Amino acid sequence: MSDAIIVALITGGISLLGSVLAIIQTSRRQTVEMEKALAVMRTEMAGMTKDIQSHNRYAQMFAENVPAIKQHMTDVDRRLGELERRTA
Repeated sequence: MSDAIIVALITGGISLLGSVLAIIQTSRRQTVEMEKALAVMRTEMAGMTKDIQSHNRYAQMFAENVPAIKQHMTDVDRRLGELERRTA
C-alpha cells in the first residue's frame, strides 16, 4: 500500500471517530435537556390537575346547590307577591 492511502485511511478513521464522539456527546446533552423539560412538564401538569380537581369540586357544589337556590328564589317570589297583594 502506498503511503498516501495509509495516511488517507488514518485521517478518515480519526475524522470518523471524532464525528461519532461528537454525535454521542450531543445525544447525551439533548437527552439530559429533554429529561429536564419532561420533569418540568410533569410538575406543571400535576399543578394543573390539582387546579382542575378544585374547579370540579366547586362546579359540583354549585350544581348541587342550584336546585336549592331555585327553590329559595321561588319562595322569595311567592312571598314578594303576597306582600305586593297586601299593599295593593
